[in-house]
Amino acid sequence: MKKFFLLLFATATALAQTPTIHYKLGMSQPWTHLFEVEVSYSGLPRSGETFDLLLPVWRSGRYVVFDFAGDVQEFSAQDGKGSPLGWEKTDKMSWRIRKGSSTTVTATYKVYANEVNQRTKEMNDQGAFLDGSAVFMYADKYRGLPLTLTVTPYRDWHVTTGLENAKGTKNTLTSPTYDYLIDCPLFVGNQLDVEFEAGGKPHVLSVLGEGNYDTKIMVKDITKLVEANKELWGSLPYQRYVFMLHVSPRHGGGTEHINSTAMGTRPWGFTNTNSYNGFLGLVSHEYFHTWNVKQIRPKGISPYDWTKENYTKELWVSEGTTSYYTSRMMMRAGLSTPARYVDQLPGQIQGDRQKPGNKLQSATESSFDAWIKYWKQNEQAFNAETDYYDRGSDISLFLDLEIRNRSNNKASLDNVMKAMYERFPWNGTGFTVDDFRKVCDEFAGSSLKQFFDEHVYGTKPLEWEKVLLYAGLEAKSKTEQKAWFGAFIGGEPPRIRWQVAAGSPAYIAGLDLNDEIIALNGYRVSANDFNTRIGEMKAGDVVKLTVMRSDQLREFNVTLVNNPVPGYTVTKVSDPTDLQKAIYESWVMTKWEDGK
Repeated sequence: MKKFFLLLFATATALAQTPTIHYKLGMSQPWTHLFEVEVSYSGLPRSGETFDLLLPVWRSGRYVVFDFAGDVQEFSAQDGKGSPLGWEKTDKMSWRIRKGSSTTVTATYKVYANEVNQRTKEMNDQGAFLDGSAVFMYADKYRGLPLTLTVTPYRDWHVTTGLENAKGTKNTLTSPTYDYLIDCPLFVGNQLDVEFEAGGKPHVLSVLGEGNYDTKIMVKDITKLVEANKELWGSLPYQRYVFMLHVSPRHGGGTEHINSTAMGTRPWGFTNTNSYNGFLGLVSHEYFHTWNVKQIRPKGISPYDWTKENYTKELWVSEGTTSYYTSRMMMRAGLSTPARYVDQLPGQIQGDRQKPGNKLQSATESSFDAWIKYWKQNEQAFNAETDYYDRGSDISLFLDLEIRNRSNNKASLDNVMKAMYERFPWNGTGFTVDDFRKVCDEFAGSSLKQFFDEHVYGTKPLEWEKVLLYAGLEAKSKTEQKAWFGAFIGGEPPRIRWQVAAGSPAYIAGLDLNDEIIALNGYRVSANDFNTRIGEMKAGDVVKLTVMRSDQLREFNVTLVNNPVPGYTVTKVSDPTDLQKAIYESWVMTKWEDGK
């Protein structure tokens, strides 16, 4: 009995020393790009002379060190009576406050927020967006405790977020943990919020900015994607979901979060079919992440360590497999067609085979080195690196067809992903490449270790012709030979924008990224004119280029050759087996007779 009362006393003491955590966010002059932040910990133990606050060095979904602390200014600390507390920085992301015996510590500071395309923090007189990891400091010891956040919007602005309001309040939000807080970004402005139901749960489309969009059409199409994903996965792992869309000429791309996604797109492309399909592809990709990476997490980011790089070899699954499913989920949702899906295969084959980096860097190495390579690419990236997005997508396609073929079309990569969702919950220890392989083995009915050794851990070229035959599709190289220049020209004035391919005529001649094309054979050209004229030439032709490099005119003679990586055609075989027809129909989601 005595031990029982001692345990009760110890528990009560621990609860009494559990601090209350509250954040405040202000934006009184948004045109200055300065957020005003306050974080308060009350109910701290009297013991402990110092109290450390940290700010993450990166955010989820983008595997690169940002060093957000560089935008912090005017830091100060006070005790519960408002008396100042001394402090010092102990490293680039840590503030050590000398609290003495105070049981309350409050820190105030400002954060400069004027970043556009990394989806970290941005504020101007049009509105504000913030990812909490770029703004809110935390005490590591209390990172798992519940907290509240009170936002004071500028004038008539309002808040849109995946966080829930505290009961009876308008702009005070609750979060079960710090990690959940910073996984729920905030829109603050006059954004248009359209509420709708999909898959039996409430959703919000929140649009900030003007454009030629029609929210009724957008909601209808997004609803189809939600319901197609629910059909695949079996459930929606959230109570409410927010699609945040920043419409602006300067915005693009997207980032997944625990119950929301932050996306950007240009204002006037919604009535253009190709542009709008591109937007829906962005939505499809980010929404699929709700399961693949926000739920099914690699071991290296389970849990997140906000103080340094989190190394993982599984990004080719988290991002690459998601990329593979981007178009597949659009097809499932009726937003794309089987014909379009097959039509993109020739370009996918050529894209894989014409990238020199695919032969030098593996998918696992690309994943591991994301922190120092993928998001910091130099001029040699195309030649020396693979891409865990594109390469991961290609590998996922191969795994899907391998599993379908080996299992006699009784299983597919769909089964693998659903099993991963069930067996590797987000709050567990995370999965490894070997874990993923073993689940693939299970549904394939035989070992895929050799495939993983050669194509996931290794750089052996993918055998497109062999694998596409599983679905009754024949890949053939085109006999037509086209002259090859070997660099991408774009923009106005025309420049070499990216990828001077190793061994290409442009590479051998000495051309480099960012060379501005002044003239081709003595005549000024636009980017379109350049590409058209090169396309009209043949192997052996010598092109005289006048370029501007570092404010100096230079001349280069480029001898064109035939492209060593030809174009491809993909067509159905004339006499398919029953298994080929079955795989084709389940994979492309149409009858064999209805396909191309």
